[in-house]
Amino acid sequence: MNPTVMEALEEWRDANEHLKDSAVNALRLALPGLDHTRTPTYCCPVMLAIDKPGDLGAGRVCIDTDTRATVELSDIPNTLLGEASDAVFGVGWFEEAELPLAEEDPGTFHYDDEATGAEWSLTIGEDGLGKLLIESVPVSYAVELLDALNTARTRQQQKPGPGLGEG
Repeated sequence: MNPTVMEALEEWRDANEHLKDSAVNALRLALPGLDHTRTPTYCCPVMLAIDKPGDLGAGRVCIDTDTRATVELSDIPNTLLGEASDAVFGVGWFEEAELPLAEEDPGTFHYDDEATGAEWSLTIGEDGLGKLLIESVPVSYAVELLDALNTARTRQQQKPGPGLGEG
């Protein structure tokens, strides 16, 4: 291979590796507790996992070779999922939703993003815990939603409960 081409290819590989590292950093900062898995990554070169049932959910985030993210989280409190998705998307973004997701009855809501090819699926669960599945989304979109989940959690934890703060 031509030395100039080899040098350019190596420069591209370095930049691509830096992009993946930056994506991991942004995702981990957006969702505390998200960290590298100890198991094989299967289809993606990078896989992060979280295990905080009842807090921020349990599941994984994969970063593929094109630096797109797939987010699979379950056991997310419905209140967090609804508040976060409404903050990021507003009302009426998801098919099947007529109200803000924070006010919707249990069910699954979809959105197919034709611009990025991403597929979004949010489930408001009957047991108070929901699910989030996003496939092949730009990392920036995943970071925005994961950060909104964490922000909703922090805000809800700071609310005084019944009987607290009185006296």
